[in-house]
Amino acid sequence: MSADDEISQTDHVFEFDFQPGWIDLGLEDVGWIEADAAATVVVWTEFDSAELKVKPRKLVRDVRRRALGLNSDHANWAMAFYTPQGQALVDLRLDSYGEDDKPRPSPAEMVPLLVDFDDAEVIGEPEVRHLDLPVGPAVRIRTTLRTKSGRLGLSRGRRTELLKYAVFPPGVNSLSVVRFRWQRAEDTGEATGLADALMTTMRMVLVYDEGNPGEPDASE
Repeated sequence: MSADDEISQTDHVFEFDFQPGWIDLGLEDVGWIEADAAATVVVWTEFDSAELKVKPRKLVRDVRRRALGLNSDHANWAMAFYTPQGQALVDLRLDSYGEDDKPRPSPAEMVPLLVDFDDAEVIGEPEVRHLDLPVGPAVRIRTTLRTKSGRLGLSRGRRTELLKYAVFPPGVNSLSVVRFRWQRAEDTGEATGLADALMTTMRMVLVYDEGNPGEPDASE
């Protein structure tokens, strides 16, 4: 495959270098039973009970709820960063969009789409940056949301801190959006630091041999 060949949406996957604290919350079947089983395994294998500041059962409920939310509509990646004490600091969801027969939006065209929410309002002016990451050009948007609640969505809900990256790998007709989310404003510095550091490790891996990621055969 030459550098000028266009890669289809199904010819690649994304990988990251996850540091300790990031926990995989991906579910093959999105349902309460599987999520509860997965959350129980996570709590008893990823945490030291001597360090936990929350009850294990409460942590299981938090992991289960987070896994169900992150896996709605079948995300490509669903992760969360937890402290050793059992506090969720930030979660991550990756989704890819695109059709082989349609051009993808440009970075500039994606900006208004990334701050358009049906169930929340944006507080203040979003911070927008255009970056060149190792994986390709990207748009980084940092904003704060307030969810709409009550009848007709007129009541004010809780605040949610959000950081989004729209990534445009070269040679690919699709784009990917990585969303980082956290609840406490006081965690913003640490959460954005984790997110920004992780995005510098994002890379696209081509898929060969019936769906297995890897490098192309040197004899080809």
